[in-house]
Amino acid sequence: MVGVIPDAEARELPNRYVHLMGPGVCDKPRDLSQALAWWLDGGEEETFFERSMGPSGPMVPTSAAHRFADFIEDANVSTAATDAMQDASTTLMPEAVGAGLFVATARKANPVAALYYGLGAQRSAMLPGWFGNFLLSADEVRAALPHVEEALLMSDEQRGTALSPITDWMTAMGDTPDGDAAELIDAPLRVVRYAAENGSGAAAFSRWY
Repeated sequence: MVGVIPDAEARELPNRYVHLMGPGVCDKPRDLSQALAWWLDGGEEETFFERSMGPSGPMVPTSAAHRFADFIEDANVSTAATDAMQDASTTLMPEAVGAGLFVATARKANPVAALYYGLGAQRSAMLPGWFGNFLLSADEVRAALPHVEEALLMSDEQRGTALSPITDWMTAMGDTPDGDAAELIDAPLRVVRYAAENGSGAAAFSRWY
């Protein structure tokens, strides 16, 4: 979910829920640091999917794909503070999907993992926040927009190179392979641009049900 929220609320939300943060809640476990180093140091070059039954067989994830999926999930562990801010952000976002709101839904497969895998470490590092989660004021949105554009605006060749692994991820890691891979690239940029144009804040996060 990526959506615009009022600037004043974007600036106030962390202060409103900071009391819910216990000691060490922001500390990253050693395994997470190791997985991040693996990803940034060329993990994306490993084979994430193979066809175990020949060229026409179904794609199956390798240990590298499972490692990256676990990393993305562990990178944003639910806490009382983050849950409260996400709930509050949801109520502040537009009610309908459109220029100011994007929602990607999938069974089993994580759309954030798919996007980051498709973009690769260098491009995905340009996106704000921490692996699919961010809370930005209007000033922070405007500062982030050039980097978001650099990450998501691509030539046709670069776009094709990104779309293929996104589709592979959503197909092999979940059971809803007909998702719109292009929207995972286009929609977040559309929302951030809308926020910048309207002086709004923006928030992004994933929820599992």
